[in-house]
Amino acid sequence: MLSIFICNAQSEEDKVIKTCNQFIQGRKLLRVNDSSLIKSVTSDSLYELLMLNDKYSKMLKARIIGADLDMKVKSVEIYDDCASCVMTSYEYYKIHLCKDDNDKWRIKGENSIFPTKERINRIKKKITNYGKQQKLKPKTDSIIKAVNIFFKKIDSYFLEEEIKPLKSITDDDTYQFLQTFYKYAKQRSGLEILHKELKAQDFTVGDYYNENGLTEFKFYKEDITLILEKNSDNEFIIVGFNGYKSSTITEPIMKSLYLEFLRAMKLVRKPRYRNKDLN
Repeated sequence: MLSIFICNAQSEEDKVIKTCNQFIQGRKLLRVNDSSLIKSVTSDSLYELLMLNDKYSKMLKARIIGADLDMKVKSVEIYDDCASCVMTSYEYYKIHLCKDDNDKWRIKGENSIFPTKERINRIKKKITNYGKQQKLKPKTDSIIKAVNIFFKKIDSYFLEEEIKPLKSITDDDTYQFLQTFYKYAKQRSGLEILHKELKAQDFTVGDYYNENGLTEFKFYKEDITLILEKNSDNEFIIVGFNGYKSSTITEPIMKSLYLEFLRAMKLVRKPRYRNKDLN
C-alpha cells in the first residue's frame, strides 16, 4: 500500500505545472465568460484585477489582435513556498505563484504585473470614466477599424508583393511612400528576415490621440504612431507614421527611422523581442 502511495504522489513541480496550465486554460475560458477555473487558481487580488481588465476590454468591443494563449509550461523554478513558470510563447511570458494558507498553489502575477492597490484602482477609474468616453466611441471604432485593415494589407504587401489593396486605406502620398519603403526594406534587411518577424508577430493595443492637429493611433507604451485623416467618403485612412505625414518623409528620414517605420506598420516586434540582425 505504501509503495502505491509513493508512486501516485504528485510532486510539487507537477502541482506547479498543473496550476500554471490551468491558469492559461482559465484565461481562455474567461474570453467566453467562464471565470470558474481562473478563480480556482488565482489569489483573490489577482482574480479581482483580471475580472476588472476583462470587463473593461469587453466594454471597448473593438480590439486589436488579442494575446495568443496557445502555450504550456516550458520550465519551472521553485523556491520555498513560491515558484514561477516560464511558458512556451513567442514573447517571454512568466507566471508567478505561491502557496496559500491551505498549502495550495495560487497564481500571484504575470511577468512584472502584480495586483497592486494602485493598479486595481486605476482600472476601476477607467471603467467609471467609460460612460464619458462613449460619446467618442464611433470615432474610436472607426480609427481602430482602419488600423486593423491597414495592418492586414501591409502584411500581405510584404508577403505577396501586392500593393493595390493598400490604395483604399491610404492617401496617395502614403501609397507612393510604401512602395519606396518596400524597395528599401528589401535592399536593407531582405524579405526573409522580415517574413520571419511577421510569423512571430506580437499582439498590439493602443488608443487614438488628437495632438498638434493630428489624429494618431498610438501603440501602448511605445512612441509609435499611425497618422489618420478622413477621405472624401468620410472614412479614416492612413496618411503617415510616427508624427510624419507621408508627404514629408524624405529619404534621409526614411533611412534614419527605418526600424521605427517598420514597427509602425507592425512588420516587426518590439525592440526587446525582434530579430537582432535587424538594424
